[in-house]
Amino acid sequence: MGTAVRRHLLVPILLLLAACGGRPAPPPALTPVPTAAVSGPRSGGTVVVGILTDVDNWNPFLVSTSTAEDILALLYPTLAVEQVDYRDHPPSFTPNLAESWEFSPDRLQLTFRLRPGAVWSDGVPVTARDVVFSWKARISPVLGWGGSELQERIASVTALDDRTVRFTYHFAYPYQLMDANDGPIVPAHAWEGIPFETWERVDWSRHILSAGPFVHASHEPQQQIIFERNPRHWRKGHPRLDRIVWRVLPDQSNLITQLKTGSIDLMEGIPPIEAEHVRQHPRLELIVFSDRSYGYVGWNNRNPLFRDRRVRRALTLAIDRTTLLDTVLRGFGRLGVGPVLSTMWAFNHELEPLPHDPGEARRLLEQAGWRDRDGDGILDRNGRPFRFELLTNAGNQVREDICLLIRDQLARVGIEARPRFIEWGALISRLQRGEFEAYVSAWREATQVDLAPIWHSAPPGEPTMNYVGYSNPQVDRLLARVGRLSTIEAQKPVLDRIQALIVRDQPYTFLYEGERLDGLNTRVRGAVINDATPYFNVDEWWVWDDPS
Repeated sequence: MGTAVRRHLLVPILLLLAACGGRPAPPPALTPVPTAAVSGPRSGGTVVVGILTDVDNWNPFLVSTSTAEDILALLYPTLAVEQVDYRDHPPSFTPNLAESWEFSPDRLQLTFRLRPGAVWSDGVPVTARDVVFSWKARISPVLGWGGSELQERIASVTALDDRTVRFTYHFAYPYQLMDANDGPIVPAHAWEGIPFETWERVDWSRHILSAGPFVHASHEPQQQIIFERNPRHWRKGHPRLDRIVWRVLPDQSNLITQLKTGSIDLMEGIPPIEAEHVRQHPRLELIVFSDRSYGYVGWNNRNPLFRDRRVRRALTLAIDRTTLLDTVLRGFGRLGVGPVLSTMWAFNHELEPLPHDPGEARRLLEQAGWRDRDGDGILDRNGRPFRFELLTNAGNQVREDICLLIRDQLARVGIEARPRFIEWGALISRLQRGEFEAYVSAWREATQVDLAPIWHSAPPGEPTMNYVGYSNPQVDRLLARVGRLSTIEAQKPVLDRIQALIVRDQPYTFLYEGERLDGLNTRVRGAVINDATPYFNVDEWWVWDDPS
């Protein structure tokens, strides 16, 4: 989509479990790390991370990839740290640049107290002025920051003194702390003299200051980035590492090779076909965790082929998603159910995945008027065969394989799907214009549950992520209502009803819920890697190197 992957925005995933084709080479024979000989934690050392894409902008409000956002977050931290505990409730937070916070009795004001030891890498203290300035950047219309809509319920941000800042809201709602925390804190004294309208033309590599655990040391574009320990970091004795190096390797097979040989220590997005080889490698750990993503087939609800919800349900019933999980994803994932992940607090637990039932699919299709009248093996209605183009982004082997599997399975009920693989930008352009019949893609779901961007009806010509043109007036009314409810207890039954209606209508075939596979060298100790960020507790990482 061209916007950064925000923590609380739903975003399309370009390369989810990509590059799964080919036969992997056997791992090199290395000696396992002798765990008993390891003592620690200790300070010093370097960790090398392999990445596919370079940082595209050193201004955190202008980055366009999740990789860049995660890296810059080590320089420009947030007020608090979001925890990965969203299964039973919206995520909680622990202190970061703010040491504490408190709501007013009516919950219309949230006051943060900043940490006294937090300073920028030039020695200037982090103050409420930085927080206010950063909020102004978030809401600036000329910047168009990807998370700006999350700030619309915040009426104002005010510095009460150097260490105290107050957020005032238009009304109370469950995500007030999350919205205040969303977005980096940047140094006002370095940036506020530069007008927002000129930011895109400014070389931000000359304005890099850090209040995080690391400082920027060097950058060789399209080759490597080096961060070093921040000696002014407020947490004494941390980070433990001397430096982190990001090595840019745009070919995923090259990343895999360098991970196996020990040239890099961490790789995100291990292809499922490589998972067992990484797991069996004596110097590597395969880290598997639920990712906030789901894969789907989007049916263009405006197209006569897919307007009837009986037809859309039939298409889901005709696709054997269990086989898809087993053969394409190698078992790494779960069957998709609906628009909220089954791992999240807001999921409607009364919903279950639709079964694979070709017989029922044929019955529904016939009920909707689709029969093979000319005996050519393809269903037809009013002289039109049930034939359509199934798009996905070229180079994503998982999605290409999914398209081929769907083609074969739909053929068994008399439907001809014609897979076509096109460049990512061209795909997004066609989706935005509504010029498609069906496509395979994935969304990464936000920890702030907001179904409106995808499922609310959008007038013709209005920018939207509701690419398939789904429109249900009852869903629209419920979406408008849920956004005004002040507690999750009040929101939950409304969210349950919205999910039930969407699953009934099947505007998507919800294929699977994803798992992410990361590879980590066992010399890296203390790392907690999860779906928030690979650098969740990076200041605790340390390395053990075999002295032999």
